[in-house]
Amino acid sequence: MATAQAVIATPERRRFTAFHKWDRNFYLAFLAVCWLGVLMGFVPAGLKRYSGHAEYPAPLILEVHAVAFSAWMALLTCQILLIRSKRPRLHMKLGLIGVGLVPLMAVSAFLSEVYSQRWRFVHPPNSQAFFIIAIFEVSAFVILASAALALRKDPATHKPLILLATTMIVGAAYGRWWGTPLYELFGEGLSGVLIYTYAGTDLILLGAIAYDRVTRGRLHKAYEVAVPAILAGEVATTFIYHSPQWLPIAHLAIQR
Repeated sequence: MATAQAVIATPERRRFTAFHKWDRNFYLAFLAVCWLGVLMGFVPAGLKRYSGHAEYPAPLILEVHAVAFSAWMALLTCQILLIRSKRPRLHMKLGLIGVGLVPLMAVSAFLSEVYSQRWRFVHPPNSQAFFIIAIFEVSAFVILASAALALRKDPATHKPLILLATTMIVGAAYGRWWGTPLYELFGEGLSGVLIYTYAGTDLILLGAIAYDRVTRGRLHKAYEVAVPAILAGEVATTFIYHSPQWLPIAHLAIQR
């Protein structure tokens, strides 16, 4: 009898728990970390542009890009607060905004990076090697955010996918904030680029993984699949960044 009960109970014990009493505060802390990176990474550049001291003029696509990514952060904030206030139905309805927002973010991010790289091509320092990193971060965000929207009725999977998607774009904000000091400390080599480009992303991922281990005793499959893929992408893009064969390809893509 005891053996039979153990067999029956095993699937239940192995099932990933969608909700934990600490989740409310964890996702609120995650939101605070995201906003910290965004504010420290992008506000200084925004203030320069507002005061007329921007590095280069902002075309319409760059303004659309800024509004779209700000809208994602605003939507994330509303969604977390709606769950905290126990309004899941409104949370589900409001989440549909992401269906239109994600492709807008993808297109505006790509075109904004093309514009920026074209400008830098004639106004050194040239940074076309960075184009591969921007492509990776936007592509990873789109894949993860689209999966999160598709699985929005599965809270246990939806939540980590939203966290992973947001981390990909927030990591770029942290790179803007502390990238230069880390670059000066670690240099331009393979390890240096990995650190000063992806340190923000990886620290947030580490915190999310640690949280699952503490609260559930295991990782959700979204982390088990996506995190190794993200880390592999970071390594691959760093090698491409340093590859002499990449620059002509980047130049062709940007100038078309």
